[in-house]
Amino acid sequence: MVFRPEAYPADLPAFRVPEFPVAVCWNGWMLDHLTDLLDDDVAGRLLWSSDPAATPDPDPWGI
Repeated sequence: MVFRPEAYPADLPAFRVPEFPVAVCWNGWMLDHLTDLLDDDVAGRLLWSSDPAATPDPDPWGI
């Protein structure tokens, strides 16, 4: 799966990708909000970032 920065819906709280329609991809700001609300009941795994210092999860769908 490839994320293109110009097509990335950063203003939306979440989105789905056609290749994996059963998964919800939360944007970072919404994940922060959910973590504040739900504490340990939510887990975040980085799929993509425009920040070169960020390291994506090697197995983001592995639950």
